[in-house]
Amino acid sequence: MQKNLILKSILMALGVSLSLSAMAATDWKKIMTVRGNKVVKEFSSPSGFRGLVVEAGGAEKTFYVTENGDYLFSGELFGEDGLPIAQKNPASKTAPDWNRIMQGKGNNVVKEFRSSSGFKGLVVERNGIKKIFYITANGKFLAAGEVFNSTGGSITKLELAEQAGIAQSAAVMPTAVAGEVDKTISEQSKMLNSVRELESVPTEFKNKVFAAAEKSTAWVEEGSGNNIVYVIFDPICPHCHKTWEMLRPYVQRGLLRVRWIPVISLSGNNMQSPSAQMAAYFLSNRGEADIVEKMFRKTIKSVAPDDKMARSLSQNLLFLRDTNFRGTPLLIYQRGGERNAFIVPEQPEVEQIERMIRKN
Repeated sequence: MQKNLILKSILMALGVSLSLSAMAATDWKKIMTVRGNKVVKEFSSPSGFRGLVVEAGGAEKTFYVTENGDYLFSGELFGEDGLPIAQKNPASKTAPDWNRIMQGKGNNVVKEFRSSSGFKGLVVERNGIKKIFYITANGKFLAAGEVFNSTGGSITKLELAEQAGIAQSAAVMPTAVAGEVDKTISEQSKMLNSVRELESVPTEFKNKVFAAAEKSTAWVEEGSGNNIVYVIFDPICPHCHKTWEMLRPYVQRGLLRVRWIPVISLSGNNMQSPSAQMAAYFLSNRGEADIVEKMFRKTIKSVAPDDKMARSLSQNLLFLRDTNFRGTPLLIYQRGGERNAFIVPEQPEVEQIERMIRKN
């Protein structure tokens, strides 16, 4: 029975583009493959983790198994330069001073603690938002994401509540939901519709994210009206292009004002990548009436980002990470005349787009 609950957690998690809800097993590879998900490769990370590249829903995701095999990490690993590490990046010879590095990037390290997972944890505050980072066992890498224990519980959610005073949604999936083991991935996705806007995320947090989007990011606007939605996208993300197609009729009817925030997440914030060069032209020519259409119809030109543009793109990526999410698209919206904001952390359903529009 316990194994079935675990499998359910895996399937639901791989059906959502942003995070892993809960999983646990000794043989992580078997759990990934037993319901049809393909383990593309295994690799040894310089962090000391064993990496699994998993293909699910047409996209590849990387997970890390910790050294003792008892914990699974879902997220990104960063070197002392602040950029995501590649699988073959050499580790630093000495452990960086992560407190100094975080402070130097405008973050306030509120607290250090020893995580129950064995890692060193840092409670970090930025723009009024607290989150947890982990320092790997060898001290040479910073981990941003979520750690899960062998019972399927989220260590990170518990530690956010304990160390940072931030109550999170339940760390283990409710029994009533977990019992639906034999449903297909498609059916499970339908079950998730009611929670895709993350009702468990505090309203205050979502409002802060919406307010920060305007002040701390570079974006291009299209459409009109009082219903505003920020869309964080990567130029090479197919789900982002599909999202544009879905939003287009509402923009054309004057029902949505969409502000597009480009990030270079899929290319590791590499300013030499085609994604960065398309994003640079996109932001540099935001005055063109059809610049958004050029972007998503793939007819946009490319230009190498100058230093100012590189800073803008890096700031956009930092904003994405400050939201506690990693994937694209990420939609943050507020209906006209209303105070509270909402978040959709994936390609939206039609019903979700309808909810972005205030009905007069």
